[in-house]
Amino acid sequence: MDESGRPYVSVAVEGRSDVGMARSVLRHCGFELAGPPLVKDGKSNLDGLIPGLARMGPHRPWVVFRDADSACPVELRALLIADRPHDGSFELRIARSMTEAWLMADHMSFARRFKIRAGSIAAEPDELPHAKRTLLALVADSTSRSVKEDMVRKDGANGPLYASRINDFAEHHWDVARACERSPSLDRTVRRLTEMCHRIRAKTAEPPR
Repeated sequence: MDESGRPYVSVAVEGRSDVGMARSVLRHCGFELAGPPLVKDGKSNLDGLIPGLARMGPHRPWVVFRDADSACPVELRALLIADRPHDGSFELRIARSMTEAWLMADHMSFARRFKIRAGSIAAEPDELPHAKRTLLALVADSTSRSVKEDMVRKDGANGPLYASRINDFAEHHWDVARACERSPSLDRTVRRLTEMCHRIRAKTAEPPR
């Protein structure tokens, strides 16, 4: 734990643009990061790590964030982790459909930061079939020229500063609690990680036997 009693936790994510989200969610839930997030550059690379991370134990807790993409999160979780025992110091959290949906769920902050109309953001972003594609389409209509040039290319792909713009928003402008109101997927994640944090704190406070 750090000096304020926040347990340290390690985190692994799919890509660079997930780093700010991971930091904000974990700090919101009461954790302090043990080090920089582990970025695996793709879900296939990330999935191969999950069984090993789940066995780390309470001395080294881990959280993994992964997109569901078009899969059912419950079925995906069962496929990746269901039969592998862990002691409560590991969590695999799956965003529906992508972590971009969690960010857009704080529609007021997202609209202000990226200079778009708040009313153009889906009221239920978890239901979007491809949240990142929707996000890119939204910023392509930004009233800010620099936002458009940084974040989206003319062919609709990521712009050169996509990851840094998204991470800056997630770390410094995104309201996790407000986003939970529009994203049940994020709300479940926050509740689960808060429980995990309390559990680790209690276990650490137990007198040695």
